[in-house]
Amino acid sequence: MPKYTPETLRAFVPVVDHPYESGLVYERVFTLRQCARIVELGLSLAADDALVGGSESEYVEEAITRKSRTAWIEPDEDTLWIFDKLTKVALRANRIYGFDLLGFTEDAQFTMYDEPGSFYDWHQDGLGGELAGRKLSMVVQLSDPADYEGGALELFNIVHESEEDDAAAWADQARAQGSVVVFPAFEYHRVLPMISGKRYSLVTWIGGPPFK
Repeated sequence: MPKYTPETLRAFVPVVDHPYESGLVYERVFTLRQCARIVELGLSLAADDALVGGSESEYVEEAITRKSRTAWIEPDEDTLWIFDKLTKVALRANRIYGFDLLGFTEDAQFTMYDEPGSFYDWHQDGLGGELAGRKLSMVVQLSDPADYEGGALELFNIVHESEEDDAAAWADQARAQGSVVVFPAFEYHRVLPMISGKRYSLVTWIGGPPFK
């Protein structure tokens, strides 16, 4: 599988300078025009029904249910700008997490929650099996929140451990078009069922040696 590992990320030595947070939100990383550009590219690609684990393998967990569609965006001359912007976000986020990172070891997943009832139940993106190398998950909010209802991205600790007002403020930030949500791949998270409209997102993972 193609790997995108910029020297700046490969050589980065993390300096943890902030208390641990379950999930971080960086607003306005992508402009509205850039979001539209990614959506146009994603919709032009062949899409498949999403499978937990990314393939039909022993790592697909039947207890985890998901209904969405995905396509894959490879790093190339036309898309490198996306990965470059996300690299900068990953470096910033890793000053909090301090993980040993290598870079993008997978293509970016363009995810489509484009019909009522689309959802993704509580799950982790990494820790075991073939996904053990995933360290950071990054979710780019591509859609205008006014264009759909439901489909909110939630992190378990944010929902259940934060004060109600703080959790609501976090959710509003995460829903803002162009924002990037970053969280350790072992954090449980979900996407609530869609009620109406369409929500598009771009999901990437920063890899590294498996956690010990």
